[in-house]
Amino acid sequence: MPRNLPRSRRCRTLLLAAAVAGTSIPALAAERRIELVPTLGFRGGASLSPDAGGMSPAEADPSASFGLTVDVDVRPDAWFEAYFERQTLEFTSDSAAFGDSHFDMTVDYLHVGACYGPVREKVRPYVAVAVGFTHFGASGGSVTSSIGMSGSIGGGFQVPIGHRLSFRLEARGYATISDSALAVACGPGCVVRFAGSGWFQLAARAGLAIRL
Repeated sequence: MPRNLPRSRRCRTLLLAAAVAGTSIPALAAERRIELVPTLGFRGGASLSPDAGGMSPAEADPSASFGLTVDVDVRPDAWFEAYFERQTLEFTSDSAAFGDSHFDMTVDYLHVGACYGPVREKVRPYVAVAVGFTHFGASGGSVTSSIGMSGSIGGGFQVPIGHRLSFRLEARGYATISDSALAVACGPGCVVRFAGSGWFQLAARAGLAIRL
């Protein structure tokens, strides 16, 4: 700023510059939306079949899941997402085949992907696709931990309920590509495996999107 300007004029110029900067910062932040989305959901169960024939499979009913999603805008109608989600399955089994009458197994998804949804003021539908990893683990050491490549596809809608809050509801399908991603030790020389050649689940989940 030129030093020969009157003091009062320099003050007015500085105040004007500060006001412009103050209005620009929220505008820049608004251009790139970032949201944290804690979620609760309900995912499908599973069936594990022993290698030896003639034995009943271990069965787990559908159960609750929870997770956290981070969304970052890349343009007004599309955004990047990354999420972690966990489910605990409670299996009941024939102790003669599996070495135990029940065991728990956790199924974790860590995915990154993209979403598309037309800009709407009220109900905003969207579709999503993501890829990443599935991690399997179990309590008591009865199930060996394992990791497989996986992907998901789904869709839902988001409804604003405040200046920085939105309600989100979606359905999603998951597929883990692995021929034997999980093994259960049922005794000396005895191992059971997944029924089929992969792991597939359907889920519904809801959450509150918190805009930062």
